[in-house]
Amino acid sequence: MAGNELNSEVLSVTGRSRDECLDKLYKRYGTNYQILGSKTMLTPGFLGLFQRELIVLRYQVTNAPLPQPSFSAGAPSPYSGYSRISPAGAFPVQQPLPPQGIQQSQQNSFIQNRDEFLSKANPSVTNSLQLGQLTKQFDQFKTEMQEQMKTIVRAASAEKDHPSIAKVQELLEENEFTKSYIKSICSRMKNEFSLDKLDDFDFVQRQVADWIGEMIPVVTEEKIVAPRVIIIVGPTGVGKTTTIAKMSSEIYAGYKKNREKHAFVPRIRMITTDTMRVAAEEQLKRWAEIINVETVKAETSEDLKMLCDSYSSNSDYIFIDTSGYSPNDYENIAKMRTILDVKNLNENVYLAVTAGVSAKDFENIIRNYEAFNFKSIIITKCDETTTFGRVLSVLSEKKKPVSWITTGQNILHTIERANACWFLKNLCGFKIDAEHIEKKFGTADKEAE
Repeated sequence: MAGNELNSEVLSVTGRSRDECLDKLYKRYGTNYQILGSKTMLTPGFLGLFQRELIVLRYQVTNAPLPQPSFSAGAPSPYSGYSRISPAGAFPVQQPLPPQGIQQSQQNSFIQNRDEFLSKANPSVTNSLQLGQLTKQFDQFKTEMQEQMKTIVRAASAEKDHPSIAKVQELLEENEFTKSYIKSICSRMKNEFSLDKLDDFDFVQRQVADWIGEMIPVVTEEKIVAPRVIIIVGPTGVGKTTTIAKMSSEIYAGYKKNREKHAFVPRIRMITTDTMRVAAEEQLKRWAEIINVETVKAETSEDLKMLCDSYSSNSDYIFIDTSGYSPNDYENIAKMRTILDVKNLNENVYLAVTAGVSAKDFENIIRNYEAFNFKSIIITKCDETTTFGRVLSVLSEKKKPVSWITTGQNILHTIERANACWFLKNLCGFKIDAEHIEKKFGTADKEAE
């Protein structure tokens, strides 16, 4: 190849098509190159999808221009789009595209003729052409999907970032509501509030407070069968014995306040089944002596039945205190359930938990005391915490009603009927319209019925 010696270095150029590769070579070297071979490769794509086919040409640069046959000005090059064989006969060599003097219509005609010719000459070429068409379709689909995703993200971001929604979320987090509870409130705001309403934060927080109040399940009626048998169960340390003393004291306080409504003094009995805690019976007796009530102990189911039968005809209230166990002490909890298994007792069973309990522990307590078939929950020690979001979240999500709340160590006037107003007024950071919520949810009744 005298006059057309090749450099020894083998180079490569990449493009989306062979024509694009040849165009790059022409712009870089003119006609001073020779094609040695080609191959195809796929790009990685987005998450493994939308891969694209690329063409890689291997070539060497020549030291002198290849001889060009003469042709009339304005006529297409006789080499355009045709192959020739290299001296070794091993690789097809594609002449580069001519300069930009060729008309676009001529290029389109050439491509159409080339595709028809190659598809007839080699059936496998058809697959390559189809693959190229599919690649273009995937590229178009990818672009459209990305634009749609951007639109969705912008819309979601606009809603999430609205100051009113962000502020309510902060308030709910400050009150330690659970993530699922907060998510449901924020989702409801997005679905139900227009932008104009979201701009009015006083309206937003008032409406959110109403939603919270509506999701607090509260006992409105309790079973009243004489005598009223009241059993309080729950983990150790929640204040079950103290709660019994408080409920009894409230019954006497109600009698003294409205004596004209009562024909006689309420008759109250107290039974303890607590065999685990030292001096449990003595503690209950101390409370009982204040209000002149007798206290006895039952260690078996038979003992409890005998006592309840003897009290049934001469009592208005029978309070039954129970042992406190860890919520995970399944064996002792099962034993206590056996002691309380008395037929025709017509009992009202309450589960007592402290207001400061974590949401996860509260759910575990409910699950492990479910066997007692408790009707409602007493939230104790409400004076020992400032955030009630945890218990309100679990009560709402587990659909367990609350009946009483207790506050303080004193026996008198530290227990009251649960009411949504009480919880709403004790939310941190919320601007509460007291007149509105009292009208909507009613005022908490502090007297036991």
